[in-house]
Amino acid sequence: MSGDTSTLSWRGRSRSVDAPANVPPATGDGTLPVKIIKVCFLSNSSNLCKNFKLVRCEEGWTVGAVINVVLSSGCVGPDIKFNLCYGLLLKHLKSSEIHWLHPSMTIFELTQRYEQQHLEAEWRYDLRIRYIPSRFMEKFQDDRTTMLYFYLQVRSDYMHQYATKVSDGMALQLGCLEIRRFYKDMNPRGLEKKSNFELLEKDVGLDMFFPKELPKQLRRLIQQTFQGYSTLNQEQCMIKFFNTLAQCYSFTQERFACQLAHGWNITIDLVVGADGISQQNENSSPTHLATPSQVCSISCSAENDGRALLTVNIEGGKQPLSVFTSSLAVAENMADLIDGYCRLESTSETSLIVKPNKGTLSHKVLKSVNLWPLFSIEKFKISRDDIIVGGILGEGFFGEVHKSLKCQMLLLCNAGVMKNLDHPHIVRLIGVVEVDPVWIVMELYQLGELGNYLLEQQYTLATTTLLLYCLQICKALAYLEGLNMVHRDIAVRNILVATPQCVKLGDFGLSRYIEEEEYYTASASRLPIKWMAPESINFRRFTTASDVWMFGVCVWEIFSTAQQPFFWLDNCQVIDQLESGVRLPKPQLCPPTLYSLMSSCWSYEPNSRPKFSHLACSFRREQDVKPEWEHKQMLHMTDTLQRQRMEMLMDKKWLEQEERQLVTHTRPPEKPPMPAAISKVDRTSIYRSIIYPRPTAELDRAGDEVYTGVTAMVKQVVQLKNDISTLPSSEYPNSVKALGVTLRSLIQRVDEILPSLHCSVTTEIEGTKKLLNKDLGDLISKMRLAQQNTVTSLKEDCQRQMLAAAHTLALDCKNLLDAVDQARVRANLAKPRPISLAAEDCGE
Repeated sequence: MSGDTSTLSWRGRSRSVDAPANVPPATGDGTLPVKIIKVCFLSNSSNLCKNFKLVRCEEGWTVGAVINVVLSSGCVGPDIKFNLCYGLLLKHLKSSEIHWLHPSMTIFELTQRYEQQHLEAEWRYDLRIRYIPSRFMEKFQDDRTTMLYFYLQVRSDYMHQYATKVSDGMALQLGCLEIRRFYKDMNPRGLEKKSNFELLEKDVGLDMFFPKELPKQLRRLIQQTFQGYSTLNQEQCMIKFFNTLAQCYSFTQERFACQLAHGWNITIDLVVGADGISQQNENSSPTHLATPSQVCSISCSAENDGRALLTVNIEGGKQPLSVFTSSLAVAENMADLIDGYCRLESTSETSLIVKPNKGTLSHKVLKSVNLWPLFSIEKFKISRDDIIVGGILGEGFFGEVHKSLKCQMLLLCNAGVMKNLDHPHIVRLIGVVEVDPVWIVMELYQLGELGNYLLEQQYTLATTTLLLYCLQICKALAYLEGLNMVHRDIAVRNILVATPQCVKLGDFGLSRYIEEEEYYTASASRLPIKWMAPESINFRRFTTASDVWMFGVCVWEIFSTAQQPFFWLDNCQVIDQLESGVRLPKPQLCPPTLYSLMSSCWSYEPNSRPKFSHLACSFRREQDVKPEWEHKQMLHMTDTLQRQRMEMLMDKKWLEQEERQLVTHTRPPEKPPMPAAISKVDRTSIYRSIIYPRPTAELDRAGDEVYTGVTAMVKQVVQLKNDISTLPSSEYPNSVKALGVTLRSLIQRVDEILPSLHCSVTTEIEGTKKLLNKDLGDLISKMRLAQQNTVTSLKEDCQRQMLAAAHTLALDCKNLLDAVDQARVRANLAKPRPISLAAEDCGE
């Protein structure tokens, strides 16, 4: 921003309704000179060209009014409570000249006093926090915006002035704290990956965090130091940074070299801070002179020798503090600082600075001003009178969406992006109302957002239609790819349905142009984490490759009937899953070849992801082969349904026989073999047979508690299999708990007889017991997954997995019984079945 010729500009304008009422017109026609001041501020964004606010003001305004306009605009952040902490610093870009502008100073005074001495473009206005309250970390808890702004200011000062002066160890700590804070969503072990560290080193740059003078071989040191801070959140990182830096640098006080006006012109340092004014001589302890509440008035005047005299009158009959400074500018800066702490202490905007022949200054802070347009879009200008405002349809990233218009404050930059786009599958811009409040007018599509449309039409939309939507979105993104534009928010919520056969990409509130081989780094806190690529989450790095990742997630949404990606995880858990290689599962309606295409969009390395132009060709081919695949899928589904009906009938008949056998304590019959078509069923299907435990020897089961326990386990598994289709998910834990109680009882019975069994098989029995505990853990895990997906398209798959785990548990119970029976035979503890029961079996 240095050297920017648009820092200031003048033009005549009629008096605004927000202008001060007591300022007379400067000309006879009732107009006042209008100035546009470019106020630079700090932000998390590395895109410095956006870190400014243009304020249109008249010469009767005060500096305090300008500050309030910037703070109330929201560009610095929301809900600022400590307005009195902020000040405006005027810098001359071609010299070391600086001036702190008192809030009472008018724009006219500012112009006459400073700007006329140099070209307008040689000045820069910086918004800074100058007046820091005592215990600021505690007080700023109620004003997170001011806390963050002060942190950014202190860290910026550190990097520019002190980073090369602190020890290497402290520089390493402070740099790693900033990495942890800035990349708040990075996995704690993210920097251990070579690709992530190389991205930080080459694309982001270590100079952003560490002084250049540090040793070159930093990788291991950074990884080790970062690991120590990996669990800290943003606030904890800032507090740790403040506490660490305070060991060698005072950022809550300002020190001025001056001479006492009385007493042999002794050279001293005056230290000004929240506690007041202190005097410190060379090699001596500070002497406290006055608190802010004790200051009565402040004045300064120029001396003949170029110096200036600063006088601070203190209540209680104390002698005034009078010091000489090197120049009038230094004296005025000191006066502004002391006065600022007095205002902060009294929570009043009344100034204590007394000017010669003018008495105590006072000022009136303006609450609001009209916004000056940032640029003009002549081709798209329309009149507000031409628009009839309807009801609210929803809310966009920057404002409300009304029928007949899109109403958003400060959105001309958004309109600037959209005005150059012309594609059949991108929402068309109709016009812009530049008069405050700014309105952006776009096409209205009655079918609304794609997400809601998918939910409403989920039972009527064919797979070919879903593929068509994906192809159209991909074409739109390929068009943006050709314009070197990143969208950054590709999701079904930002896609509008024009007709049942046409969708359009919209909501360019997060879009940015990028140069060739460049990327955009974001600072907004409202980012769609669950749609973002790993490098976007870790480093806020957005490229066309990250858009490809988001497009893959959007395709997943389309084929999952607008389910939120990773809805079963918190935002902080998503990056852990992505780092470990976990990706979204295949939706039920998604063809396997398409899921393979989606998975290629989710390659960890950005360079490994396909381009949109290639994806568009692949989707077009998928459209061509889709009807044949859909026909095969229907045939497969029909065959599956028939097979399931046959299995259910046979299972019902078998269960009835089993229950009769369980009542009479007789040996259960084997389940009859399935027909040839049934035997091909996947072994993980919920319709596979559950084989009841059969004894390995013809043993007497009278009083056999192990056999009874195994039979009870199997019976409960069969009951769960038959009830799961109608059982509410809230009852899943009760069924699994019953299985767990029965399993515990079974193991206790085995433990009771274990000492009497042959030692050669005890190892096998112990191993089987451990396996049963693992089986129960797997069942609980599958049960929780089934509960999470009870209203999703994955419901049946999760139920099958749950039943498969229960079946495994039943089979291992049967294996336990076999092991116990063999041990009984070896120990001569087994009894043969009574002849009468065997005869009954033969009769049957």
